[in-house]
Amino acid sequence: GNISSQFVSALLLISPLAEEIVKIRLTTPPESKPYLRMTLDCLERFGIRIVSSKDLRQFEAVKQSYKPATYEVEGDWSSASYFLALGALSGEVEVENLNPQSHQGDKIILNFLRDMGASFEIKQNSVIVRKSQLKAIPADLSDCIDLLPTMAVLAAVADGVSEFTGIFRARLKESNRVDAVRKALTRMGIKTIEEKNRLTIAGSSLKGSAIDAKGDHRLAMAFSILGSQAGETIINDAECVAKTYPQFW
Repeated sequence: GNISSQFVSALLLISPLAEEIVKIRLTTPPESKPYLRMTLDCLERFGIRIVSSKDLRQFEAVKQSYKPATYEVEGDWSSASYFLALGALSGEVEVENLNPQSHQGDKIILNFLRDMGASFEIKQNSVIVRKSQLKAIPADLSDCIDLLPTMAVLAAVADGVSEFTGIFRARLKESNRVDAVRKALTRMGIKTIEEKNRLTIAGSSLKGSAIDAKGDHRLAMAFSILGSQAGETIINDAECVAKTYPQFW
């Protein structure tokens, strides 16, 4: 449970098809809990009922059949985070097709932006973010680990020292994302302190640099936003964004 919620979601999706009762018990506290809740919500939409404990460490499913349903896939708050950050750094940006009531964990980017002093407006199906003077914050990213690159970019230009915890799982992504973020920030003139489960970032003036995305789509997208503020910046391996956002460029 503390490595990735995706393993648990996969088991939940197939468990109703088993002939016997399936019981799942996590030996470690689950990370990214919002995504487990989204899995349970989605299953319910298709007629599947799974009993879960309040702490999402135990699940039980009996044999059931999926039922047809209409399901509208929401806009992705993870991908939207880069443009929301761009608005806070550069000027007014409106990101459409976002559900303000979404259960997606990365919707918490709005809370972080608010805490950093960003000006934004939530509409029925979109969010408008305006250029703001940002201040440093502490943040626990354990339930929204994909936001680490975006938060690092915001912290790089914020006044003060930001401290992000709950980040160990980011080392297990497409790259060692904690190490890669630290190295990229250092190349752009930002002082950082990297620990096992913590990254501290001191906001400062930026300098353009060549950034190695290391095949990591989120690094490429996040540091392109920071590069827009730093001057001439080159993102190597930029085509890696095709994994989640082929039209990003």
